[in-house]
Amino acid sequence: MMEMEHIHYVYWLSCLRGIGKVKRNSLLGLMGSEEEIFNASEEILSRAEGITAKDIFSILHERDKVKILEDYSIMESKGIKFTYKGHYTYPGRLSNIYNAPYSLFYKGELPDNNKKCVAVVGARNASYQGSVTASKIGRQLAENGIQVVSGLARGVDICAQRGTLQIAGGRTFAVMGCGVDICYPKQNIEEYMLIQRSGGIISEYPPGMPPLAGNFPMRNRIISGLSDGILVIEAGERSGSLITAEIGTEQGKDIFAIPGDIGNKLYYGSNELIKNGAALVTDIRDIMDALGMFYDCSTEDRKKKVDVVLERTEKIVYASLSLEPAHISEIALKTGLGIQHTMEILTGLELKRVVVMAGNNYFALRI
Repeated sequence: MMEMEHIHYVYWLSCLRGIGKVKRNSLLGLMGSEEEIFNASEEILSRAEGITAKDIFSILHERDKVKILEDYSIMESKGIKFTYKGHYTYPGRLSNIYNAPYSLFYKGELPDNNKKCVAVVGARNASYQGSVTASKIGRQLAENGIQVVSGLARGVDICAQRGTLQIAGGRTFAVMGCGVDICYPKQNIEEYMLIQRSGGIISEYPPGMPPLAGNFPMRNRIISGLSDGILVIEAGERSGSLITAEIGTEQGKDIFAIPGDIGNKLYYGSNELIKNGAALVTDIRDIMDALGMFYDCSTEDRKKKVDVVLERTEKIVYASLSLEPAHISEIALKTGLGIQHTMEILTGLELKRVVVMAGNNYFALRI
């Protein structure tokens, strides 16, 4: 039978039910290593501060080496990898942060410590413009070789990650508040699968852990810790994104925020961050300058040269649109072309990929 190695003992301790950070540290502080905890007697275990009779029962009854090795092998067969603090695969950016995760489970890969990484976070109930901005930023970061980390959540998170996935070679990483074998939210299953091939799904929680509410605030320190800077898009007054930014400040990360209308509640938190010293972002160059990176303007120049030829009536309709979605009736009224004719033109503009339908009969410019 294969003998247990150190990584298997760490895996065992990471998966023990009811043993969180405080109890784990208490046990390690008393006994010094995972192996010692595994082999300790009931009497010795009882000396650890905060360890209950229930905890001792759990430790003593989860010491089946055959089952541990079998579970570890099954985990690997599902494409799930494991690392821990001190292991050579553990992300270097996380090593020195306060309350660094004891261990990580991941599918795909971990961020490259030698390449810049930016966390993009923001409103779950993002506006259309906020979603478009997040997607655009995700694409631009990827185009410039910057890794993107977020949480796969609806709104800004998933839009930024979708943008990154649109670029060949784009790398994005999702930090989960559940096991990496669970896609949460379920509607982002396509991105969940794609990210495993173009980055990685990461969690400090063992496989099978459901998306409990208390898990999500804890993952913010990992999202921040994996990044060189944090970009906030549309954060309300009490947005969870502000917690990530606050943690990032404590970790010494660059904080960026996109400004917005002072009367728009979605920007209360973002504007406050800027007042308190966050870098105001209106262009990808603002982020790259702060990260000490060179911006290759030839990329943008090439895009501008790819002009779409529009007919006269197409130009009229196109000129009437903005980033804010407008209803077909409103567009027809502005252009004076009639609803039927306007719809035909909009369909043509969609095919030319300069306009996007942003809802039932609502249209906006494609960024």
